Amino acid sequence: MSSEYLANIDRLVEGHMDEDAYQGMVVLVARHGKVCYFKAFGKADDDVPMQTDSIFRLASMSKVPTAVAVMQLWDQGLISLSDPISKFIPAFADVKVAELNNWGEVKLVTPKREITIHHLLSMTAGMTNSWWYDLFTPQNYRVVPKLYAEAGLMDDLNAPPITLESNIDILAKMPLMSHPGEAFDYSNNSVDTLCRLVEIVSGMDYDTYLRKNIFEPLGMNETWFFPPKDQWDRIAAVYWAGRDEKQVGTAPLGMGNLGPDYTFSEHRTYFSGAGGLHGTASDYFRFAQMLLNKGELDGVRIVSRAAVEQMTSNQIGDLTNWQLTQNKWGYQVDLQEGVNAPPGSIHYLGGKGAYSWQGFFSTKFVNNPERDTVILTMSTPGFDGALPQNLRIIAAANAAVID
Repeated sequence: MSSEYLANIDRLVEGHMDEDAYQGMVVLVARHGKVCYFKAFGKADDDVPMQTDSIFRLASMSKVPTAVAVMQLWDQGLISLSDPISKFIPAFADVKVAELNNWGEVKLVTPKREITIHHLLSMTAGMTNSWWYDLFTPQNYRVVPKLYAEAGLMDDLNAPPITLESNIDILAKMPLMSHPGEAFDYSNNSVDTLCRLVEIVSGMDYDTYLRKNIFEPLGMNETWFFPPKDQWDRIAAVYWAGRDEKQVGTAPLGMGNLGPDYTFSEHRTYFSGAGGLHGTASDYFRFAQMLLNKGELDGVRIVSRAAVEQMTSNQIGDLTNWQLTQNKWGYQVDLQEGVNAPPGSIHYLGGKGAYSWQGFFSTKFVNNPERDTVILTMSTPGFDGALPQNLRIIAAANAAVID
């Protein structure tokens, strides 16, 4: 790695902070399993400097441990990816699809096929989010998300006094946006259904399962759904992108609660593997390095090589939907594992085979098997508000690979 090129990261981060793109950031770069760049910049909260061990809301970066948890069950032969989810949660056997005609009239029809575990992993189950309400062209986005919200389904970043079991019971009564296997829709509900599957198959609550089977074996001792109160002073605050102002309440998106307040909820019973985890850059680095090592770290195997290879390969072919075509994201979705984007895409990661996932509060990791690198950019604006800047930092880290 070129120390001269790595120093470009300092310049980029400081420039972005001068522009108020974000108020603080932690960047970690590792190659061949060794950390070669690890710095904190700016502030974690008003009058509180950012530290390399600051705690971040991981939001959708929680989805990747969920995929690993499911693939652990697959490794053990406890599930098949072709299994219908109704085998484990019978209520899904009666699910319907909402079809709308040209006049906006809704008709509920029987799905062409059952929802499988693979559909849930690849977000092709036909599920959506309440907070996608009216954000895309198809009229279904004015219907199904609203039904979710009216039914009291929790699929945002809230933490009410519910459980995965009670929430998925509501979801199983909701109509689908599309027939399973026919469209991609970025859906927290798909992932939280998988979390409930893990609970049923393992006999443990989801928090306990992750801690016993992933976090403790990897030494991830500072990753939690709900950080202990004696650690709250280490949690990085969320600032609005583009201004030095802390975010309070919800973000202006759809119908959901997409603000940062769930972190401090008095209710600690909903373990959302779609978006509920908190942790440090160091902890997530260990998890990402395990994936880059094809499922093993420091002599401890977490998941099989075969599982990681499935997680990091395209699982939906050329399948697309309105989210992808309208926003020109141009990526292929793997099993909760992210992005194989071509040069020219806003999600280009630095080479063939690189994969990634990011969180709502502007956290992101990138694994590049060809260069044997892990890159983490941990900042705090909501709704990926620092994504363009993060991608410049990732490009600078990739450019530092010289040998």
